[in-house]
Amino acid sequence: MKTEVYTEVNADPKATVHATEWKKIMSGDPVEINPSVGSGLKIMTVDEWTSRWKRNDRFPDCLACGSNDTKKHHFMQTWCRGKKQFESETLCMDCHMFTWRSYSDPDFMLPEEYDKVRWEKMVRDKAVEA
Repeated sequence: MKTEVYTEVNADPKATVHATEWKKIMSGDPVEINPSVGSGLKIMTVDEWTSRWKRNDRFPDCLACGSNDTKKHHFMQTWCRGKKQFESETLCMDCHMFTWRSYSDPDFMLPEEYDKVRWEKMVRDKAVEA
């Protein structure tokens, strides 16, 4: 990796996925049952709600308490022209804190950003020729 991984510890998820459900779980309100298991609403414990989540073996540790009993709540990565960008958030099953990690190569550009730079250069070059 060319730069440091950005880290953050939060009591609530930083990623928007599951944020509403997390508030409901913590206040004892019913949440929607995973469609692969059934339908309807149910009051669930944190363990029950996260039972289908997997570990993030690349970053298994909680930055709040040091536990390795974490589950992957959110992961997204993008590769473009050999450059990478990712964000990951895990939930610690011991202290119930969320650990956020993100990384982006310094020269990473999404395809639309790359195309914009390429087109702007082509327009500039054409203007110089004229």
